[in-house]
Amino acid sequence: MRTEKKGQPQDTAAMEEDPVLRLLTGCESVGGAFDASFERLRSAKTTLTDEISRFVAAKREALQETSASGEMLINAGGVLFPVSRSALQLIKRRYIAVLLLCFPDALPRDEGGQFYLEVSPAYFEAFLDGLTLYETNRTDTVQLPASKASDPAYNEYHALFMRTLSSFPALPQEGSGAVTPNLDGTACDGKDKAIADVVEESLGELERLMKRLTKGREELSGFFSAMQPFMKGQDDGDVEVLSLEVLGKKVSMLKRTLQRLGSDHPLLTRFSNTPPCWGDRRVRQTPTRHFVNTVDFARRIGGTMPAGQFVRPPAMEDSECGLFKEDLMMYGLSYSYSPPVDLPAGIGWIIKSADEWVAVLDMIHKPICKPSLVFKSRSDGFEYKAFIDKVAGKSGLLFAVKDRTHRFGCFVDGPLTPPQDPTKTSGIYRVPIFFFSLPTTGPPLSGAYKRTTKIELPSESQVVDVAGTSGVVKSKAGLPTANVRIGGGGAGGVLWLGFAHTSGPAADLSSCQQWIEKEHLPARYRGSGTLAQSLNFTCSELEVWHVETGSRGCRSNAAAAHPALGGRPRKRWSFMSCLPLRGGR
Repeated sequence: MRTEKKGQPQDTAAMEEDPVLRLLTGCESVGGAFDASFERLRSAKTTLTDEISRFVAAKREALQETSASGEMLINAGGVLFPVSRSALQLIKRRYIAVLLLCFPDALPRDEGGQFYLEVSPAYFEAFLDGLTLYETNRTDTVQLPASKASDPAYNEYHALFMRTLSSFPALPQEGSGAVTPNLDGTACDGKDKAIADVVEESLGELERLMKRLTKGREELSGFFSAMQPFMKGQDDGDVEVLSLEVLGKKVSMLKRTLQRLGSDHPLLTRFSNTPPCWGDRRVRQTPTRHFVNTVDFARRIGGTMPAGQFVRPPAMEDSECGLFKEDLMMYGLSYSYSPPVDLPAGIGWIIKSADEWVAVLDMIHKPICKPSLVFKSRSDGFEYKAFIDKVAGKSGLLFAVKDRTHRFGCFVDGPLTPPQDPTKTSGIYRVPIFFFSLPTTGPPLSGAYKRTTKIELPSESQVVDVAGTSGVVKSKAGLPTANVRIGGGGAGGVLWLGFAHTSGPAADLSSCQQWIEKEHLPARYRGSGTLAQSLNFTCSELEVWHVETGSRGCRSNAAAAHPALGGRPRKRWSFMSCLPLRGGR
């Protein structure tokens, strides 16, 4: 005789005893969970599509169907240019083409009602020349001439405007996806396989679609973030175009850009058409070239370049550089670089000042340099796993190393790629590398060089080898040596991290070795073949910075701030915080 468990309803007890009933109830539960999963997926899809719509919503009135032919007039920094729409169509995925073709009415307008682009007219002319050559099949890309490609006044704009908004592939037509097969009359094994195939194909398609939506959101976010300085804001009053004349040439700038330099900045006062301002709208005592370059340098610093970017002054002939610096000072500027990183006070940094950052980042020779901290031993420790988890896959890594009073580092213009098997190594692979040495301000003055110095390696030495978390990089003699080797693919130089001479890797990354062959050390070297204080040393501090160079496009969502930066996003650099204001014309 069956007895019911105390406190348990009879139907529940029956279900537990009846395997068929339990199976049916379980199927219903799975079905409910299945529906709930689809609802969560649908909610995630809605969130993504709504976010994409919001990116465009603020510019919805500007989004329009534009003619694929004819010309549009663009006021670029005070000079009016006719721009061929058909030529822009040839580069329609580039940021500049997307901006001008899809969002022309999002641009400010000058006093004559023409579209205004906050850009150097000299650069825009060079860009249009390159576009013409490309349109007529005389070049295979829109590029700057060699004489201008090295000038920051040209290449910084070009690197920004030639970023790509990737093509967003068309979604499959309704009903064109996987179709559930008719399973009537199919053997049980065949039905199982058919169902499994449908599930696998459907899940794969869902994953691809969600990735496509996520990529679309990131692409649009990056575009609007980079192009916002060239678009109108919520208040049309912030995009008033102010103009001056210098030797018959019109020079224009947005009031919004000038205000970012400071409410009492000399350039704002000079351009302003309301008190306090100058009565004369003509610039008479500054050479045209100097004034135009001054305005454009201020334009790039004032917001047209992405926040945190390393902004360089314009290239000038040596013979006129001194006079140009005088004119810059007269307008409250300095012939130096904008500070590329925002370092909070109270934390010991290996690269200590804006001048040192200028010297190091200028060695990279890229039009865009945006460093962000990814690893700092003071907060992350020297454990290899913590290190590789933070740096793996990031391309463009700047290592800064401190050995007592000696500071030095290297730049790896590529990624550190650990092997999939943690017991192995990546194997030796080539990547551009250079070393640098930083002076230590005294007394006593120490370091391999008195000044910040770049040390270049021969091409055969520009290699890396990265161990898995349970692997070891071996020396040329085949001895287990370290976790990471940077350089050393021949005569030249090397930095070993986690170094132990014949029994590596060491317990952590602080055990290092660094050397450089004498013939590759620049003049005025002080030391014994190493940039550290000794050949084998215990690193007292290690930092790794990810330097974005803009060569692969833009992603607006930067990585989360490193804990050493206080867990907050880096604030936008304040021009007024570091450049002295000078009175004058």
